[in-house]
Amino acid sequence: MSSSANERLFWQAGIFYFDSEFTITTEPFFVAATTLTHENTAWAVFGQASYDVSDALTLTAGIRYTDDDKHLSVAVSPIPTPDVSVNDQQVSWDVSALYTVSDTFNIYGRIASGFRAPTIQGRDIAFFGAPSTADSETITSYEIGFKSELAESRIRLNGSVFYYQIDDQQLSAIGGAGNFVQLVNADKGIGKGFDLDSEFLLGEHFVFTAGISYNDTELEDNNLRVAPCGSGQCTVLDPLDSNGNAIVDGNPFPQAPDWIYYLTARYSTPAGENGEFFIFTDWAFQGETHFFLYESKEFHSDNNFEGGLRIGYSHNNGQYEFAAFARNLTDEENLKGGIDFNNNTGFVNDPRVVGFTFKARR
Repeated sequence: MSSSANERLFWQAGIFYFDSEFTITTEPFFVAATTLTHENTAWAVFGQASYDVSDALTLTAGIRYTDDDKHLSVAVSPIPTPDVSVNDQQVSWDVSALYTVSDTFNIYGRIASGFRAPTIQGRDIAFFGAPSTADSETITSYEIGFKSELAESRIRLNGSVFYYQIDDQQLSAIGGAGNFVQLVNADKGIGKGFDLDSEFLLGEHFVFTAGISYNDTELEDNNLRVAPCGSGQCTVLDPLDSNGNAIVDGNPFPQAPDWIYYLTARYSTPAGENGEFFIFTDWAFQGETHFFLYESKEFHSDNNFEGGLRIGYSHNNGQYEFAAFARNLTDEENLKGGIDFNNNTGFVNDPRVVGFTFKARR
């Protein structure tokens, strides 16, 4: 529910409820099948209010209480495995301010806390392993930024800088000699960076967009250890403890690229009544990315990029469209992830795909 209490005050409040149950059977073929049932019940109450302090300044604050329960029951497994339950309750909140400098420029700031409920991972039961759990994680984030329109609204430019700290960060330790998927908690995870995005109207029918973001992440936990590649064939860059496990304190988050760039361009020309011919291209770049919690020479990627092209005819504001397209236009082979169980296996993106599409909507 929501209401405008007066011309300056707006508030909203609500209740959230979620209930889920599903059963999954794993058949490894070399051992008997495993059947597990996951149950999750969560509910929350929340409220938020915004107040116009002046014509230029608006303050907003919100609060939420969440209760989350999860349960894993084991119907069939190769070894006796007890049921597992986790639950937690947390209060999260946010406070923000928006200041309108002019009709075309505003600045904002926000401080917020968030909550991720505890989790159960039962995949390893099918391979004679124990289920794993992760405690709740909480995050506190800080962000300041701006939004603007320039050159008589022919340019839109938005940007922000941010910093966040995750306490008891939930992570997945994947692979190793046992080929397990184990949930773990890191003491802290720190992230900071900036992002910029823009849109340019370069002509009546030519639109160009571009963006860039930088994200510096770091795990902070002197005691966190994970198993490196099970094959022993990869070149681990982290120090190892006496048990051969990697010490990952100071490593970046897995699958978290440091740099991301993108750009798109669309040019169109009118064709007949309510129609247009168009050409559209989009390109994305991804910087250094590590695939696992531990760092290695083999299991990471850098300087990946991929682009696409679409040429076609659109009628009546897109009600009907026929186009030829190409994805991964330059046929790049970009490493996307790895499997470190018994060899150095990597998997890549799709090769170049070329085709035609036709769509119609009412």
